[in-house]
Amino acid sequence: MVRRKGNIWVWLIGMPIIFWAIAHWGFYYFVKSKLDDAILQAAPHATIHYRDLNTSLSGKIDVQGIDVVPAGQEQGFSIRAVHVQGPDAISYLARRLPALGKIGPPDTLSIVVKDVVLDISGGRAAKLDRFGERAGYRKTDGKQPDVCRAGSGPSLIQLQEMGFERLQGDMRFGYQYIPSAQKLYSDFSVDIQGMQHLAMSLSLSNVPALEAQKMLGVLLNNLKITYENAPEFGQKVMEYCAQKRGVTPEDFKLLMADDLIREIERNGIVPGFGLKHALKEYVTSWGALLIELSPPSPIGMFALMQLSREQIAEKLGLQLAVNDRLVTDLSFRILDGVSLVRRNSGAGKKQKPLPPKVEYMWEYRKIPVDRLSGYLDRRVILKERNGKIHKGILVEAKGGRISIQQRISGGKFTVHLQAGNIASAQARLRVKVPAPASAAQQAVSQQTDASDAKAAAEQGQQAGG
Repeated sequence: MVRRKGNIWVWLIGMPIIFWAIAHWGFYYFVKSKLDDAILQAAPHATIHYRDLNTSLSGKIDVQGIDVVPAGQEQGFSIRAVHVQGPDAISYLARRLPALGKIGPPDTLSIVVKDVVLDISGGRAAKLDRFGERAGYRKTDGKQPDVCRAGSGPSLIQLQEMGFERLQGDMRFGYQYIPSAQKLYSDFSVDIQGMQHLAMSLSLSNVPALEAQKMLGVLLNNLKITYENAPEFGQKVMEYCAQKRGVTPEDFKLLMADDLIREIERNGIVPGFGLKHALKEYVTSWGALLIELSPPSPIGMFALMQLSREQIAEKLGLQLAVNDRLVTDLSFRILDGVSLVRRNSGAGKKQKPLPPKVEYMWEYRKIPVDRLSGYLDRRVILKERNGKIHKGILVEAKGGRISIQQRISGGKFTVHLQAGNIASAQARLRVKVPAPASAAQQAVSQQTDASDAKAAAEQGQQAGG
């Protein structure tokens, strides 16, 4: 009798342990086989190695010590760890079996990539830029990356010239689907240490399933995008580009802000005063830029396409904040023929060429003293009749009284002058930089100059004869 009871306890305790061990190792080898298959399929494009793999029946997967070397490169990048959290192992495995009727992605998933490190020291930056150019990864609108151009990111060579020898960052992606409520919540973030941070969260309703063909009628509840540019990195960029352009960092900030607004206008959206001021503030001070769409009632893609230009901001619940300060004036104008929802125009249709880009620079130009009132909020240089010079921002020019604001360490102060005592005035104006002549134009110009010189010489000889 005692022996039979002992056998019962062995079954009650031993069988769960055996089942747990089988399930644990089964899940481990299932994940390992899928991971190794993915690495094998990627072999023509990159060589991938990892040091360790750990799994848990709770659905947690950890991959440690990953090295990725693109094909044709001697060195790539490393990843300290990738953490994946999904449903428990039994639920995950059940979705791999079509007979159980549960297929497709899991209802919840979280992926965290820790410490991605890319070495760009020495000649690696140039090699990686050439590799990216050949692969077509680093081009925007057919142009090479240039951190000094509005709307473009930096090349690795430019980052190296700014003093960076390696890039390090983290990435996160996750979503949760609630079938009973037909709602989907998703978030994504990328953080490059000491440089930039991008975060996006999305909330959708009327989501029948996690299948692309069934998501055409989904409704937008909320979209939030936060873009942070570290002030220290922004200052480095301004100093780098100012040196390249031959202007001061403060002048280049203003040029970059104007170029950004012009780029937006070229795309058919003309921002109002509030938006212009917010964008200029962001470019000149950097920090955090928040864009949020929170419609009063959920809105679908088809309904969005039917909105009039006057309804877009209100119906989408558009909000904008710069460094936690909400922008109250969000007025903007959309040009005729421009749609915020881009449609596929077809492969055979020719694209309208973009107008040539015009470069600008800031310089001081002499202006009449009696017309100073037309240059408020601009930097000016005023010279009094006694020879004294004042530099600052013109804040008042009315009734013979002229006031300019000057900056000193720790604050600002205002100088008040009499218009009758001003001998000369200069204002800083934005002027076009003459476009360099092409080789063909230069050849024609040189040929014309030579012809003119020859004709002049012949005329001189005739006159002398």
